[in-house]
Amino acid sequence: MANPLHDGDPTQVGPYRLHARLGGGGMGQVFLGRSPGGRLVAVKVVRPELADDADFRRRFASEVEAAGKVGGFYTAQVVDADTDAARPWLATAYIPGPSLHQAIEDHGPLSLEPAAVLGAGLAEGLAAVHACEMVHRDLKPANVILAEDGPRLIDFGIARALDATSHTRTSTVLGTAAFMSPEQAMAQEVGPPSDVFSLGCVLAFAATGRSPFGSGPVHAVVFRVVHADPDLRGVPAPLAALVAACLAKDPAARPGLEHVLTHLTALAAPGQGPWLPEALTQVIAERRTLALTAPHDPATGPGTGGSRTMAPPPPKHADQPRALQPLLADERRRLRNGSKPYRATGHEIVVHVLLALFALVSASTVVYQLDVFDDAGRWYDPEVFEEIETVSKIMLAAQVVSGLGLTAGWLLWFFRVRAVAERLAPGRLRHSQAMAVYGWFIPIGNLWLPKQIADDIWHASSPPERVGTTAPAGLLHTWWVLWLVTFLTWPLFWVEWTALLATHHDRTTDDDLIWMYEFTPDVWASLTLHVLAVPTTIVTAWSVRRLSTMQATRLNG
Repeated sequence: MANPLHDGDPTQVGPYRLHARLGGGGMGQVFLGRSPGGRLVAVKVVRPELADDADFRRRFASEVEAAGKVGGFYTAQVVDADTDAARPWLATAYIPGPSLHQAIEDHGPLSLEPAAVLGAGLAEGLAAVHACEMVHRDLKPANVILAEDGPRLIDFGIARALDATSHTRTSTVLGTAAFMSPEQAMAQEVGPPSDVFSLGCVLAFAATGRSPFGSGPVHAVVFRVVHADPDLRGVPAPLAALVAACLAKDPAARPGLEHVLTHLTALAAPGQGPWLPEALTQVIAERRTLALTAPHDPATGPGTGGSRTMAPPPPKHADQPRALQPLLADERRRLRNGSKPYRATGHEIVVHVLLALFALVSASTVVYQLDVFDDAGRWYDPEVFEEIETVSKIMLAAQVVSGLGLTAGWLLWFFRVRAVAERLAPGRLRHSQAMAVYGWFIPIGNLWLPKQIADDIWHASSPPERVGTTAPAGLLHTWWVLWLVTFLTWPLFWVEWTALLATHHDRTTDDDLIWMYEFTPDVWASLTLHVLAVPTTIVTAWSVRRLSTMQATRLNG
């Protein structure tokens, strides 16, 4: 659905006046625009960090040129583009309909005949793409628009430009994990059969409301895509065999699009009224009316003293759920309300206090360890060594308590700034909001998942007026390196350090027991890590302050 333009959004791109936001994705933001002659277009403006990538620009230009040749009734026709602009953009014909993702989320799965019409239309669209010697590579429910006369493919041919530039980026994989082919998941060469596999996934989603390879952590989904059989429970029997054939692991075993089209056409029974359920037909009619009533002059130019005019909100219906914005990840469903984003000020203060307490405990431990070292190599009564052990246990308990408190405070703060970042840059964050908490506890995955989330939050919170792609992130990278060192050496950091001492005992001439201790390399390593904890907490506090300040600046306009 169309949403009002945000502060800082462009009001004109090329010859097109922009009226509203249509959605966003991995490449950029999509706006509803109008040509000088009054025709409606969907204008996609590339993200700043991609615009600064010369290799991406070159590939984007070649893909746009190829995409302009794609025809057929089931694609959104490219009408204009400027690949040399400061932020490259692409204009396609505007299609007043919800994405398949939105439709299924709001109205449930499609029955057999609408699903067959959907699949036949997508097969024709893919055939048009393949005829231009291209592969879509990103066929998924969010890239399928449901129009009054059939489905439309969007982003065709452009996914390859993004993937070729960013093949190592997790965002490129995460957005399509549940709908990509095994060969694409394994970074192998892909061809038309890859799109056939994705078509099978989309058909299963349309008929059941879920991916045939389930949900969950991306590595688990990718594993199932590559190795597991699809879950086709709920797929209508006349459709199940075709979907299963499309989802063959071997690309050579998948049917061609001509076979797919023939099979689906036989099930579709076309030409007998609207192909979609009445509720979805009504959604399309409302969007078409809303688009036609969009103002011709959405904003005055800079310096004219005028103000931006927003497209009016869609009419509300008590008996119809609110439509979703066509975003790329399932967590976007949580953002349907329009409330102002929460600023993490309170959580920031708590984190700063807990960081200071943790640093104080670590510094006290270091001071005590050095004091004990001064008396190393001497013989003592057992009571002296017992006193050292008691003090070290008290400090370890304080360290554990402050560490647990810091962990809880940190997770709450991180969860909140992730929520704010989602509202500041919808559709640009790779992981769900819940991963801001769970990501820290996933074995192996916690070595990079939190950093990916933090990178996305940092970029989304960067001031929009910056000339570069994002605020300098050296502080963020330093924090992560220090965190990794602390995390990977936790056995030495959290163990009672007196247990690492080398101890000796003997007896005096009076047969009294005496003890002597010596510092071992493990004790020195423990001491070093406690020293390192102090700059780690300082850099962490600095990072928290910087990120919170950036978000407060964005929220205050």
